[in-house]
Amino acid sequence: MRVLLLGTDAFSKGGIQRYTRYQYRALIELLGEDNVFLFSLAGRDKENSWEEDIKVAYVGKGPSLFSKICYVIRAIGFIKKNRISLLISTHVQLAIIGYLAKLIYGIPYYTNVYGLEIWSGLRKRDLVGLRHSDKLIGDCKFILNYVYDNLHFPAERSWLLYDPVDTARFAPGKGKSELVKAAYGLPNGRRILLTVGRLDRNKGHHLVIRSLAFLRDDVIYVVVGGGIHLNALRDLAERERVSNRVFFVGRVPDEDLVDFYNLSDIVILLSVFGKDEGEGLPLGLIEASACGKPIICGNEDGSREAVEDGVNGVIVSPRVLEDLVGKLRDLLRDPEKLIEMGRVGRQKVVRDFSYVNFKQEFSKIISGD
Repeated sequence: MRVLLLGTDAFSKGGIQRYTRYQYRALIELLGEDNVFLFSLAGRDKENSWEEDIKVAYVGKGPSLFSKICYVIRAIGFIKKNRISLLISTHVQLAIIGYLAKLIYGIPYYTNVYGLEIWSGLRKRDLVGLRHSDKLIGDCKFILNYVYDNLHFPAERSWLLYDPVDTARFAPGKGKSELVKAAYGLPNGRRILLTVGRLDRNKGHHLVIRSLAFLRDDVIYVVVGGGIHLNALRDLAERERVSNRVFFVGRVPDEDLVDFYNLSDIVILLSVFGKDEGEGLPLGLIEASACGKPIICGNEDGSREAVEDGVNGVIVSPRVLEDLVGKLRDLLRDPEKLIEMGRVGRQKVVRDFSYVNFKQEFSKIISGD
């Protein structure tokens, strides 16, 4: 089997890009380096790229129409020249290339689906590419159920492949948390609520900020990530008179991320579901669990798959302040419960979200078992 993996971006730091890299790695380990090829529509961004290099057979020049046309032409020619027998589109917008290859060469193609790009509006060509896919690969049950219920894609051609976590790197006690605390100006002796993620959608930051007024003064909120909502969240903290308890640290280097998880007492992500909103399965929640931290998520989207309610964390409404405040009060007054939730959460991640599991499940998908 010779596989061509079509990617929108193989370089930038982000969930889809990371998932693409894991698929590429697994395919090489399963089929051999000479039988696996990767295309990337976008090139490397010096400010936001993974440090690890990756071998790419073709790199486009970004999202311009001309670049996309060149990408399609190159992919169709590459398939014939290199005797590709399976095409995998890492994004639904590339699935139309798989459909064209299927018409021209008769080869199967699979399409990855994640979440927001599916329920926030698909173009006609995206729908064509999706519906003719031989298999859909989803990173959570929520998105596969959505595609089945709303786009009527057959369940028997849908495959679940959870995004993996490096459980050796993301682990309790790893790193130098106290040094990181000092470097980012975080006070000592405080209970820390943490959210990790870009500030470009509603992920519940505003609800956590508002909750601080109802919690003890020793509870602070640390926000890792940057984005368009930063100033609005700063203003909210000022209006709520809790700005001295909210710490916006921006994007942090990869080597500091584990330390932030290990500094925290509870990790929170409360996404809402709707057009241009919502999550598949947020990586930040799984990483936090791998570090032995209890997690709180919303009840509207794929986030729920990271949490066994009351076991490794809790599930609340991402729209009701009272729900969040009540759960936070209960958890923060019971340190032993927090520790136990973190311990069980670590076990869950090792069991369900390790790279070993990812590779095994991916092998079943491409072999048809």
